[in-house]
Amino acid sequence: MSLNDSDEYLHKPTDELQWRESYYFNWVDIENKISGFSTIGLVPNEKKREFVFLLFLQDKNEIYYKEPSLENYVNDINTMLREKRLEYRLIEPFKKWQINYRSRKISFKITFETRFPTYNFGVDSSASWHQHFEASGKIVGTITLKSGEKIKITGYGQRDKSWGYRDWHQFDKWYAGHFQFKEWSCTFRKDQIKQKFDLSGHISNNSGNVSLKTVSINTMLDKDQFKSPLSCVYILTDMNDTQHRIEAQRIKNDSFIRFVREFDGGFTELFEQMVVMKDLNTGEIGSGMMEHLRTIKIK
Repeated sequence: MSLNDSDEYLHKPTDELQWRESYYFNWVDIENKISGFSTIGLVPNEKKREFVFLLFLQDKNEIYYKEPSLENYVNDINTMLREKRLEYRLIEPFKKWQINYRSRKISFKITFETRFPTYNFGVDSSASWHQHFEASGKIVGTITLKSGEKIKITGYGQRDKSWGYRDWHQFDKWYAGHFQFKEWSCTFRKDQIKQKFDLSGHISNNSGNVSLKTVSINTMLDKDQFKSPLSCVYILTDMNDTQHRIEAQRIKNDSFIRFVREFDGGFTELFEQMVVMKDLNTGEIGSGMMEHLRTIKIK
């Protein structure tokens, strides 16, 4: 199924309680050691929205999470994708978005402009969504601190959009990653339910997208109380048998967050980390995101 401009806008919800439509962006400016990510999720049948914004600066972090009630769902992204602190503005479908955030301590404004063709993961490519697409992009913008200091940021990032039924707890584990290099990018998702693994993802460049054949992941865990993922070595092989070996580690010790959702009988935890990457084949330094989810069953 191909994408069209209407897929950038809102879709009609089903009657499933956990039906969710979400928009996601991340960004890294390696030179300034600035990174972060944001997501806005709409869960109309639970009558709520989710606004998440994390910004990792060299000497401080900005973390914002809010779930405002959604009593009146309307099919209008200009209304649904904004609240008093955080908003997304669609400038041109599949090409350009603007992300704005403001608090008492900081003002953040970036433009995300797609640099490689958008990749459609397809219908039901993961148990975590009905449809999903992603794109690599260039980011440029300004951070204004409370002192009045302005920091210009440039770099690369990733965006995605999903809609459909979503339930974290059905997965034993999942792994996801975004890889940004000058001439290419990669995104993948590898789900584990019991002993079954499902892989989806691709390598992108100016010529187009090539699906991934295999992804192997070797994770080093931190010694903290949560055994948080600290670094990874990935081996990515695409359908043309081109192989990339990538090492990823946090940009700084605290450029990550752990989300937890409980359920009857246990909990699911999600670690999202902004990372610096090294192509072990070429030595090129890149950036991106590594994500690990695991479900812990207590009874």
